[in-house]
Amino acid sequence: MERRYFRVLLIEDDEDDYTLLQRMLSESNSTKFSLQWMTTYEAGVQGIFSAEYDICLLDYRLGQKDGLELLREVTARGCEMPIIFLTGQGGYDIDIEAMEAGASDYLVKGQITPDVLERSIRYSIVQKRTDLELRRYRDYLEQLVRERTIELEKTLANVRVLKGLIPICAWCKKIRDDQGYWQQIEAYIREHSEADFSHGICPACAMKTRKNMGLD
Repeated sequence: MERRYFRVLLIEDDEDDYTLLQRMLSESNSTKFSLQWMTTYEAGVQGIFSAEYDICLLDYRLGQKDGLELLREVTARGCEMPIIFLTGQGGYDIDIEAMEAGASDYLVKGQITPDVLERSIRYSIVQKRTDLELRRYRDYLEQLVRERTIELEKTLANVRVLKGLIPICAWCKKIRDDQGYWQQIEAYIREHSEADFSHGICPACAMKTRKNMGLD
């Protein structure tokens, strides 16, 4: 089986944690990881938008600011990279905040093992790619609907529809127009709609005509 390769960005201000995560990633037999370490909030934001990495591991503590702030900022700016949130302080509230802010996964440092870390990275990358494909397909469908709606509106704008009370002679079936003139029904409908006519004769009229002509 071909060995997979992922470029990982770590935003973490503790060198011991960097060393530990580097060792965990190096223990994988099926996947090769290239880990790049950044220690500040500003460098981390720049790294995320550099398009040089497949995934980001983001620590909760980053000096004066924290990882939740960074996560919300990059998500608001349209970040498409999967981000795994790391913290040494396990807690349901932080977990929920991280996921709501856009994290792909959440790991407590004291509970991370090499297998757990690798599995989280692989899952987050696959899930993010799937989400992006679905979003792009949904955007494509929405654009298609907008285009078809515009085409339909243009088409309907060109269609004239007869409506209201139309004066018609009960004897000869001519129609009186808006100027008071009487027109053949064909001419009136042709002027007031997109319809046209092809003439024929129905069976009842054909039989009546033949009798009047003495053909039957």
